[in-house]
Amino acid sequence: MQLDLSQIVGVLANIGVIAGIVFLAVEVKQNNRLLAAQARYSLRQYRSDIADTIMSPHSLEATHSYATDENVTPAKKSAALMTALKALELWEWQHEEYVEGMLQRKSLPVDAWRIWFFGKGQSPVPFQEIWELRKDVLNPEFVRFFQENVIDRGPT
Repeated sequence: MQLDLSQIVGVLANIGVIAGIVFLAVEVKQNNRLLAAQARYSLRQYRSDIADTIMSPHSLEATHSYATDENVTPAKKSAALMTALKALELWEWQHEEYVEGMLQRKSLPVDAWRIWFFGKGQSPVPFQEIWELRKDVLNPEFVRFFQENVIDRGPT
């Protein structure tokens, strides 16, 4: 049995195709790990950003005034509601990332959402009010998830 040049070239080409597929699989796996790391980093950045917002002197004053109903100006009311809206939109984003498979279910801090929503520890941020104002324009999947996992389960 004698191999001619065309058979040798064909075998080498097939080996090259297989090597290319293996290389592509390794690259895709590495890319997926990098995307997951980026998603985790973005989540931490967003969570840090909302914490910074809530802890800013302006937001603290506005939310505490609003919660205690003392010296509540329209500007303070708006600031308190916008603080809650910013957090609620972050929660909606996190849920969407979960639905898209970029976050695992355990990455959603549902217990923390419940604490903030129900005001355990006297949270001054008006989550319940902003929820009532915005739930009709939020993603219906998020609204259903939030209703089942936060509101229906009640305060912790």
